[in-house]
Amino acid sequence: MSGESDEEYLFVVDYKSDAERKRVEYLFENADGEIESLEGLSRIAHDVDHEAIYEQLVSKVPDEQVTAYRLEPVDIAAEPERVTVEQTIDAAPETVETFVEYMLSKKKAVLQSSARNVYEVYTKKGRAEISYELDGDSGETVARIRIDGYPPAPSFLAEFFETELTDYAESQL
Repeated sequence: MSGESDEEYLFVVDYKSDAERKRVEYLFENADGEIESLEGLSRIAHDVDHEAIYEQLVSKVPDEQVTAYRLEPVDIAAEPERVTVEQTIDAAPETVETFVEYMLSKKKAVLQSSARNVYEVYTKKGRAEISYELDGDSGETVARIRIDGYPPAPSFLAEFFETELTDYAESQL
């Protein structure tokens, strides 16, 4: 999108917590280009006579204080990525699960779905969903950690899990 200097874009971001709001504000504050907050009152109007509303608005406040924009969705494709980390460990699945849960706690992962074993993690590199599965018997376990998100978070987290699992596997020999 760089190079389109005459175009303006309105970004609307819904958030569920103050932490999400702060993350988004941080991104806007540190973005290249000029991003300004809206001042005054803003509304998105659907199926209205926009000219009539504009006339009513300028009858109440000076016309230089009223601006109207036609909004059109912008097709922006941001592709999520999936990274899988796999490690074979000479330990029982219960032991490996304890270690995987420990790694998730180090990243402050929050369980989103116990039925699907999905966790949500926020890092300085972004947000990701993490799930894991363990296959094995009492002697050897294959740990598979799947990380879904938008770059660079999945690669960043994969590197962390790969290092931790490799070190753990070596300690079990």
